[in-house]
Amino acid sequence: MSQETGEQGRADRILEQFERNQFFQGKLMTARDMEAEQEYHAERLHAINRFSTGQGILYGAEISAVEETDAELQVTIEPGIVLDAHGRPIVIEHSTTKTLPLPSEDTIFLYIRFDRSELESVPVPEVRGASSEEYTSNRVVEGFELTYQESEPDSYETLPEVDTAIDEDTETEAFLHTLANRYHQQHRSELEPVDDPSIFVGSFERTRDGSWVRGAETAQRSLAYDNDMLYAMLVSHVTETERPHNMAGGLEEEISPELEEVIEVGEQLEEIRQQLDSLTQYVMRKTLKDEIRFFTSLATRFEEHDPEGSRIAQDIVDQAGDAMAEKAFDDPEEYRATVGQKLELHLELGEVLEDSATEESLERYVEAVNELQTALAEDADIVRVVEAQDGVCEAADSLEELYGVVKD
Repeated sequence: MSQETGEQGRADRILEQFERNQFFQGKLMTARDMEAEQEYHAERLHAINRFSTGQGILYGAEISAVEETDAELQVTIEPGIVLDAHGRPIVIEHSTTKTLPLPSEDTIFLYIRFDRSELESVPVPEVRGASSEEYTSNRVVEGFELTYQESEPDSYETLPEVDTAIDEDTETEAFLHTLANRYHQQHRSELEPVDDPSIFVGSFERTRDGSWVRGAETAQRSLAYDNDMLYAMLVSHVTETERPHNMAGGLEEEISPELEEVIEVGEQLEEIRQQLDSLTQYVMRKTLKDEIRFFTSLATRFEEHDPEGSRIAQDIVDQAGDAMAEKAFDDPEEYRATVGQKLELHLELGEVLEDSATEESLERYVEAVNELQTALAEDADIVRVVEAQDGVCEAADSLEELYGVVKD
């Protein structure tokens, strides 16, 4: 019934009735009968998984490292269990490193895919109808392989929406039946074939120094909503007696109907918002001023040792000065765009200073720039971007010249 791939697969069929052995006294058992028995139980399990539990990551399966060598990409995945789109369980027994070809782009989208490997080569007996091969495998291990694509997935898994508007006087059983029927009509009326059963496990981006960091799309990797998860959420929701439905103020009868109090709370919130906006504006302006001051000093310090590095530092100063003149600190999005425009210069400066700055101070600077790059790639909140930008400024201020070295 489940979709299978491979030599004995039936991927062109969406549904298929289960077929099993009929045993009787004196039946001559062959390898075909044994295989049919295995397939019967496996396909029933796959069907239940696919149409009941769903697909995605059940436990673990975190990508812990992506490292690039001269010839290949090494990806490490941690223990876990995944259900692919055909309902087949994929078990990652222990931390495993797989090698992949080097990508041509700076962003990859990683997938885990069901795979089989054969073990225990044994000789084939010389009997009628046996395999023509001299040796064959005695065991098959159901494992996995990691793959990647360099284009973003067409779509990410989303939760289905169901219209829950029903007359309040409807009886409980009728209410549940109506909801179930709506869900069935909207999301279970047609079956579509699965072209690719692999599961998305995260994206990674290559930085200027050749290392790989998590991409923003990693947060949207496929997760299976198993019964334990749904039960825990339901119990937590039902037993939340102090704030049902996360309604501010708790139970409905505890909410004060006094209009004056509501207005007062609104005024307090507006005051807090204004204070937060002012504070954010202040720190954005301060980081731009610090960038001008610290990188001006950096350009002066490295002018003799590394003229190219000094020039890049001065370019950063000029762009920061333009941002100050245009008051980019008044708008968080404009500030974010300004920081993003200067990022390439920061990355280039880290490469240029490799031969003219001390290893320890340059390492701090490169780490700070990578943190800023990650914050921008993940579209982090403006406070985190400001914090990362401040870290770059502090690291630049601590860059030390490598004395005795003067670049041409």
